[in-house]
Amino acid sequence: MRMCRDCRGAVGVQLASACPVDLYQHVRMAMTDHPHVPSGTQALERAFLLLRLIAAAGVQGADMATLCEGCDCSRPTLYRLLQALRRQGFVRPAERRGRYVLGYELFALGAQAGNASALREWARPVLLRLAQRFGDSFFLLVRDGYDVLCLDLLAGEQPVQSYSRSVGGRIPMGVGQASQVLLAHMPRAERKDILRHNAAVLRLEYGLDIELLAASLDSVRRLGFASGLADRRLPGYTGLAVPILDAAGAPLGALSCALARPRMTEARRRALAQAMREAAASCKPQASSKSGKEESRQRSGASIHPD
Repeated sequence: MRMCRDCRGAVGVQLASACPVDLYQHVRMAMTDHPHVPSGTQALERAFLLLRLIAAAGVQGADMATLCEGCDCSRPTLYRLLQALRRQGFVRPAERRGRYVLGYELFALGAQAGNASALREWARPVLLRLAQRFGDSFFLLVRDGYDVLCLDLLAGEQPVQSYSRSVGGRIPMGVGQASQVLLAHMPRAERKDILRHNAAVLRLEYGLDIELLAASLDSVRRLGFASGLADRRLPGYTGLAVPILDAAGAPLGALSCALARPRMTEARRRALAQAMREAAASCKPQASSKSGKEESRQRSGASIHPD
């Protein structure tokens, strides 16, 4: 079963590291009675699908009938799987009887997963200062495979619509100004692969011209910021983004702002670009035990090989 983009992004960063060994064992045991579902990693993927279905249901929670249909499993199997996830703290009963919502353990794991290299911890006061100064909404975004993921945001005084909508929201790489600055600082072969992979959704869902987008990236890199290409999803809004680079010049993430298009005067564009570039360059997250190249490889969705 193929999940829609909203369902895949609903859990967002919370699922990045939610995979303890004991959960794996519980899930494997819970799924072995289903004749069409093999044990092992495929069963674990079924559990992640279950979490995404529960997340997509929102605060009202998901009922058993919906989960059975979405996971294509029997009610006894689903019950045992839910109990395994509940023991781990990944799901909990909703206020309405017979429904389930995500558990608080996902929040705890997400707080750690979303702060790799202390990026979110460093960016929070930066976002706050920028939002207070300009009154607009500011975001911290990172690459996650072929998508861009929102790690943090500070809403400004002015109401605004944005693609990420909330922390954990994701959009296809190529949409929005944060995508542009991240793509602009990637190797050409890598950016070409991403744009080729996302070409259909960028064209059909957002009305973006891939050739025009690709041609803009060298200029974005020279300028040090991107002011997003217009698309048909949010034509009344625009923004600006700058990259957060490591010592080797590889992109760790991007600072981005969103505002109504009439507010983006040329003077405001210049002021935002200067302030955001200074913010991104003023301080870098503390170095982690892994090299920047290794972290970039993991964020890009590279394969993980067993020892």
